[in-house]
Amino acid sequence: MRHFWITMATLALLAGTARADLTLGLLAGKNEGDVVADWQPVANDLAKALGQPVKVVAVKDDAELLRRFASKEIQIARANTGTALSLIEAGNGEIFARLALTGGVADYRSLLLVRNDGPADFDALLRDKQRWRLATGATSSTAGYLIPAYLAFAKRNVLPEAFFREVKSGNAEDNFRALADRRVDVAVCNSDDFDKLRETYPRDVRQMRVLWQSPSFSYDPLVYRKDLPAATRTAVARFFLDYGRKGANTAQEKTRLYYADQLSGFLSSSNRQLREVTDLQLYFDLFKLNLAKQTDAERTASEKQLYRRYNQLVAVLGGPK
Repeated sequence: MRHFWITMATLALLAGTARADLTLGLLAGKNEGDVVADWQPVANDLAKALGQPVKVVAVKDDAELLRRFASKEIQIARANTGTALSLIEAGNGEIFARLALTGGVADYRSLLLVRNDGPADFDALLRDKQRWRLATGATSSTAGYLIPAYLAFAKRNVLPEAFFREVKSGNAEDNFRALADRRVDVAVCNSDDFDKLRETYPRDVRQMRVLWQSPSFSYDPLVYRKDLPAATRTAVARFFLDYGRKGANTAQEKTRLYYADQLSGFLSSSNRQLREVTDLQLYFDLFKLNLAKQTDAERTASEKQLYRRYNQLVAVLGGPK
């Protein structure tokens, strides 16, 4: 009889665990409350598909998303590629899908925006060190920081933090508003958020132009915790990959996707999506290392450490190209 009650208690515990809340964490490019409201209908459908509650939280700060994912407060994350790389490197995350925008667009470009009365072109910008003010993304952001920092500036032997008179940090909308309000002269954005901001602030957009744009990069991934039950991971991946594409509610789901983030759906992906990010990180870190005040021995040790981390990441992400 005692064994019977232990078994029943264990089963009850397992049942409670299986039905525990899941939390979908979103990196917000705009007001957090609006992001939660926009995504809640999708999360409600996910809850129905899984048979367990699904909460939505939105954060502006990459570090906060990383912290809450690491502490198991978030089990599924929509992150930028830089943050996703940190989740994978920490050993507790795995990419299973990536976002596709309206029309099936699955990539984006980083942008540098200026007002119409700003520098005439990129060369004109670079002729005036310590004149301009920059609004950029957090250093963990791929589109908001890494891509422009390396491809726009470092490849021209410029370190943004040393070149600009003032550097502010924020998300895409924060940067856009800072430029529109003349609090900065150059703002980092991306093609996806800029299209959305064009709809919200058409008058401000007409006063701006794109000074520089990057090549195309893969759009934001979805990451789930590796320690979720295998059946849950499979169900979560199937839900997102089918959502808006299969089933009787496709039309309604497409509407919800559009209002969530002007999405058309989700594409299958894996950790290998981040290979393009690891290369950029290495090149930019090597550039900064060349500017650092170190002895030759210190520089050699730092360089070896950078390559060691790079090789470890390449292995985790599926090996060389």
